[in-house]
Amino acid sequence: MLSVLVLGGTKYVGLELIELLRDHKIPFHVASRREIDVVHYTKLDRKNSAEMNAFFSTHSFDVVVDFIGYSAVDAAVLHNAISVQAKKPKLILVSTIYTYGLPLELISDSIFDEDSFNASTFPISMIDRPEITYGEGKRNMEAYFAQHYDLDKQVVLRFPIILGANDYTRRTHFYIDTLKGGIRINPVSVDASVNYIIAKEAAQAILNFIITEYYGTYNVSFSQINERNFMRLYCDFYQKDLDALLDTDAEETKTPFSTNFNFIVDSSKYSNLFPIEIEFKDALCRELLKIAV
Repeated sequence: MLSVLVLGGTKYVGLELIELLRDHKIPFHVASRREIDVVHYTKLDRKNSAEMNAFFSTHSFDVVVDFIGYSAVDAAVLHNAISVQAKKPKLILVSTIYTYGLPLELISDSIFDEDSFNASTFPISMIDRPEITYGEGKRNMEAYFAQHYDLDKQVVLRFPIILGANDYTRRTHFYIDTLKGGIRINPVSVDASVNYIIAKEAAQAILNFIITEYYGTYNVSFSQINERNFMRLYCDFYQKDLDALLDTDAEETKTPFSTNFNFIVDSSKYSNLFPIEIEFKDALCRELLKIAV
């Protein structure tokens, strides 16, 4: 039977994935520094080569889902540890659309597909965080595996901002807190569009690749939405007018969703395989209902 290792995954999207694995009765093991109540758990520091090598010398998996690869250094540690296994596992790497750039650094409207960043030719830098940024770290992580691991054994999932009721970053809660505080703001570019994904749908995407034989790199997101309409979804949920949040005469406000121009990703490659059945507004409403309880 299929066996899965979840590296990290002890909060947010990882917890959603664990529930899906349980629902599908797929055996899994969680390895992380943060303890979690699952049947099979190992306390493990993924940056400690000796711990990683020892773990993989006594455990074998069909699929490894890596939530906590943030640099080429992390990638090298995992790659070296996995190499002790006779059979290479399928590797699912959780990455980000920020491999294409940062929203506030865009100089024009942009639409990115998976080929907009080519990890196979990217010059690898063996510098770890915090000396490099999140986006740069993910670029190097992807590049290391693209250049050192079998391409027909890996999946790279590039997610945009992830929203959800259990959002530990509290980006999902930003407009809730703003509405409750009676604060009106003027986002950097209220009509600029970006993409989002919800934690439950992100976890489902990971599961889709666990249980199928597809490989490659995929943007995974809902269709783009501009911040004005994003704000309106929150206002509609709380039965408020948009002007309860938006004041275009106020000083320009940087929000967790700010971008100077359209930062759009093309996720058709993924959606052609696995259409997301729910609309973004309905998925967001589902999460807001959980928060409101």
